[in-house]
Amino acid sequence: MLLRPQGPAAVRDGPAPADFSARVVGISDGDTLTVLVEGNRQVKVRLHGIDTPETGRDFGTRARQASSELAFGKTVTIRDRDTDRYGRTVAEVILSDGTSLNRTLVAQGYTWWYRTYTPTDTELERLEAGAKAAKRGLWARPDPVAPWDWRRGERGPAVGGSQPAIPALSGGVISNRNSRVYHASHCRSIGKMKEGNKVPFSTAAEAQAAGYRKAGDCD
Repeated sequence: MLLRPQGPAAVRDGPAPADFSARVVGISDGDTLTVLVEGNRQVKVRLHGIDTPETGRDFGTRARQASSELAFGKTVTIRDRDTDRYGRTVAEVILSDGTSLNRTLVAQGYTWWYRTYTPTDTELERLEAGAKAAKRGLWARPDPVAPWDWRRGERGPAVGGSQPAIPALSGGVISNRNSRVYHASHCRSIGKMKEGNKVPFSTAAEAQAAGYRKAGDCD
C-alpha cells in the first residue's frame, strides 16, 4: 500500500529496488519525475532511453505537460535500470494500462531517442522514425535541435556573450565510467580500460556535457 505524505514533512530522494510500484507526485520536466514509494519516501526518476527538451526550450513545456497528463497522480511500475551521477533512478515507467511512458513520449514526438545510452534499442529507434515521418510533435519543426546538442554549445549565442564551440575529435571519444575521463578513440589507454567501463560518445563535447573531463595522457 502506498502512503500519502502528511503535511510538509521532509523526505529523502534515493534509488529503490528494481520493479517497484509508486505514485507519481511530481513532474520536473518531460523526462524527470518524482514518485512516492511505501513509507512516504520520494524517489527521483529519470526516464531511461529518452531526452526531452529542457523546460523553457521549444517543446520543453509541452513535453512536461504530456508526461503530466499521462502519469501525474497515478500509480505506475518503475523498472529500475541504473542510477545516474545525480543519484536519480534511471528507469522505464510502465503506466496502469501496461504501456511505457518512455516509449509513448517518443511515439508522440515529444522527445528524442537517447541513442548514446541505448544504442541497441531498436524499438525506440522505430518509434522515433515513425514520429519523424508523421511530423508529430517537435518533428513538425523544420530543424529541431537535440537537447544534447543544445547543452554542449550548439544552442547559439548566449545573452550578453558568445558560446564557443567545443571541438570534436575525429573518430569520437571513449569515456571511462569509473574515472569520469574521456580519451580520443586512438589513445592506447583505451586498451587498458575494462569493457564494462567504456562509454562511447560521438564528440568530446558530448562527453563533457555528460560530465566527463578530458584525460591528460592522450590528444
